[in-house]
Amino acid sequence: MRTKIKTITAVGLMFVGVITYLGINIAKNFNYLDLAYMLFIIGCFIRYIYLKIETHV
Repeated sequence: MRTKIKTITAVGLMFVGVITYLGINIAKNFNYLDLAYMLFIIGCFIRYIYLKIETHV
């Protein structure tokens, strides 16, 4: 059970790290490709959270 929680936390932190990195990169010099990557990662993160909530209920 603890390993499962650590895995969920690690994956969540990875998503947050990538979103933060892309956000900083977009702020420095705007690029539509980076914006598309960031929106895709945010969508994946929302889906990941949704699936984790649905499987725990």
